[in-house]
Amino acid sequence: MKALTIPAGVLFALALASCGTRLRTPASPASEVERFEIVSRAPAFGGASFEGVGPYEAVVAVAHMRVNPHHPANRAVVDIDKAERSGGWVRYKTDVIVLRPRDPAKASRVMVVDVPNRGNRLFMRMANEAGGSFATQAAAGNGFTMRRGHTMVWIGWQGDVPLAADGSAAGTQLPVATDGGKALTGMSVEEAVFDDVQPRSRMRLAYPAASLDARLTVRAHADAQPAELQSWRWVSGTEIEIERPQGYDAGAIYELRYLARDPKVMGLGLVALRDVTGFLKDGRAPANPLADIAPRVTLAVGVSQAGRVLRDFIWQGFNAAPGGGRVFDGAMPLIAGAKKSFTNYRFALPGRNATQHAEHYTPGDQFPFSYGVTTDPLTGRTDGIFARCAVDETCPKLMHVDSSTEFWQGRASLVVTDGAGKDIALPDGVRAYLMASTQHMASGEPAIAGICRYRHNTAPQAPLVRALLDGLSAWAGEGTPPPASSYPSIAARRLASPTQDASGFPDLSVYGVRYPAVINGLRVVDYGVVPARPDPARRYQVLVPVTDADGHDIAGVRLPDVDVPLATYAGWNLRREAFAEGQLCGLNGLAVPLAAVRQDGDPRLGIAQRYPNRLEYAKAVALSARALRDRGLLLQEDVDRYIERAKVERRVSP
Repeated sequence: MKALTIPAGVLFALALASCGTRLRTPASPASEVERFEIVSRAPAFGGASFEGVGPYEAVVAVAHMRVNPHHPANRAVVDIDKAERSGGWVRYKTDVIVLRPRDPAKASRVMVVDVPNRGNRLFMRMANEAGGSFATQAAAGNGFTMRRGHTMVWIGWQGDVPLAADGSAAGTQLPVATDGGKALTGMSVEEAVFDDVQPRSRMRLAYPAASLDARLTVRAHADAQPAELQSWRWVSGTEIEIERPQGYDAGAIYELRYLARDPKVMGLGLVALRDVTGFLKDGRAPANPLADIAPRVTLAVGVSQAGRVLRDFIWQGFNAAPGGGRVFDGAMPLIAGAKKSFTNYRFALPGRNATQHAEHYTPGDQFPFSYGVTTDPLTGRTDGIFARCAVDETCPKLMHVDSSTEFWQGRASLVVTDGAGKDIALPDGVRAYLMASTQHMASGEPAIAGICRYRHNTAPQAPLVRALLDGLSAWAGEGTPPPASSYPSIAARRLASPTQDASGFPDLSVYGVRYPAVINGLRVVDYGVVPARPDPARRYQVLVPVTDADGHDIAGVRLPDVDVPLATYAGWNLRREAFAEGQLCGLNGLAVPLAAVRQDGDPRLGIAQRYPNRLEYAKAVALSARALRDRGLLLQEDVDRYIERAKVERRVSP
């Protein structure tokens, strides 16, 4: 299809009024769409039709944006005053991908903005249990969001993900900050864990080097003393080659400190999310692919990195539309833990995620952690994710959803505690849910171990995500209260220190399972210097969920795989020998199958002792699933799926 472009000189001010109203044009707009270029428009999923809605189409576009750097709505963007201007405006481009019902009369008028994760579309995997392609009918998965009639949108925001303009990913083209037209420089830190046995490895740098005078260190694990390396060389201004040193295994941590140049104005990515969403909400704008739908409710969902960015977006005040009112009516940060992101900074690295063994000291991991306004007992600062939006009444209805892994790798206990042993109350407009005993993001892939010691956790999460999306839509759109929070707390004695005795996790040493001796802890860190300077005297208390005799989280939403188990599932795993043994391993969690008959040394009951036959097992699954349905935490279609699967479960005797 020929590209469709708004005629030159026709601009659209992005000034959202209150929820559900149209845009208006203020005298001095914060930003404008100069051109909304539709690159392609084609049937999605091979033309498949979805019950009650019909077929979908995919629209791929590039939004050509310009921003007023002096407008109060944009002043929070770091280095926006140092970006190149033309006619007083700062310009950038961003990918926009829209998946919508072809028949506007069948649309739900709910627009779900899935904040891209490194340019990718992950929420479709969470809800529809399918990949990010729109090419075939199989790519629709279970078709959940399509059967609901929702419009799905992806807007590029991450400045180090290139503009794609073909629908393969959602990237951006952001301007570079300069010092009066000269190259802007500053210290940057790159870190890599290669996890292979090659004699040489290459580390790519996010920013080009301004000087070849740099320092490379290596350490065996996060708390080890770093040793300086000389056995490395520059391949180019953006890449180095390292010759692996003797005495370090494949899990060693390499850190390069160097003088970088040409930082991008990464905070404009948050502006892109705000302003392109506003454009799409405005049914009057020419070239708007949703003009005939005119979305009534706008939801933002973000998975992992994107969930951390979504928390940042709200905390930094970007959910306030420049002309008043809110951008997103509802929000769902998924598996984000207590973190924000390394985005709106000079020399930002938005892809970074500080875990126990990798990417340490990443700005965005400091207070505030929770949503309500509180005073941090370690720093004395007063703040909250909702601090700004509570003042101008632009807070979205929000569901914070974590897996067990976030308590180990993402300090999720700080979402509901102050880090000094006290609970924190959530605001009325926030619910928190723990997807009990699940890993960071269940993939449905085989439970391989890889560099980890134990098999991965395969307990599903999608059924709960589907129910919660329905609940968020009703809450944000009609004001219907969702299910109460289901998240561990200190007062309920469902959070404990990360030790085996305190958490109650069973002794599974008969299977070679060893409880972690480490967790991704947190100290107060000074990020005003490079390298960052942690304060060893000010350490937050990071807690984990208390478990039952099977090792499953007692608090949270226990889906049938956990509530009626055939294995022990946990949110942690350990690295195996030769890969930084004993450190936390990735985000995939652990699974230890139950024995058919109880084994000596195993404190857990065997499958035969729990379920005399497959019928009894199916009955237990049905009771568990229906109880969740009655609480609004499971849909009837998923109740039916659980029951049908239980009837043919091979691990239970006939």
